[in-house]
Amino acid sequence: MPYLKAEGAVGIFAYLFYRSMTAFLVMQPLAFYLARKIKQKEEALREQKLCGQFKDGLLALAASLRAGHSAENAFQDAAGELAFLYGKEERITCEFKQVVTRTKMNMPLEQAVLEMAGSCKISDIQTFSEVFSVARRTGGELSRVILDTVQTITGRLEVREEIYTMLRGKQYEQKIMRAVPPILLFYMDLTSPGFFSILYESFLGRSIMTCCLIVYLAAIALAEKIADIHV
Repeated sequence: MPYLKAEGAVGIFAYLFYRSMTAFLVMQPLAFYLARKIKQKEEALREQKLCGQFKDGLLALAASLRAGHSAENAFQDAAGELAFLYGKEERITCEFKQVVTRTKMNMPLEQAVLEMAGSCKISDIQTFSEVFSVARRTGGELSRVILDTVQTITGRLEVREEIYTMLRGKQYEQKIMRAVPPILLFYMDLTSPGFFSILYESFLGRSIMTCCLIVYLAAIALAEKIADIHV
């Protein structure tokens, strides 16, 4: 799917800036680059979604531990809460259910949590699993350690969500500004056919359009870099 989106974008660029199939073929390296960036962005969105859901799982886990339940029962309670919030088929629900299932098959709870972290490949889940595993092995006050870890991780996740919320409006503005140049070119092409013909039929015109494309792509890359904030 990312590759199809990238090919579609390159096709639009080739039409708007060159009106040439040859340009579309020459710009295939750009399609591969865009496909990789689109895939990275989709993975980041999935990670952001999973982190938010994991925060709710931690809150449910903490509430169950405060009620005096064992860690095994707390994970079972959290899995039920996540199923209610997001549905039984959502990935985070399935991950918590896998932890419960593995413990019922006599796998140590800390190992089941570590396997969940390995499956999700998210730093916050990995941090939680490592702290949880150490607390179980050393025989410390497990409930207090888990609650402290939950508070730390959920605090960071809440800060991250606030930043994403503040950036979301600017990201929508960025998408609108990104769409304006192609829309204007399409509009001029529909309302005034041949108005830009000189730009596609001469070497100087193609050079100008190439410069415009480079500036346009550079502006998009700069805007993406400014908005790429990691917490």
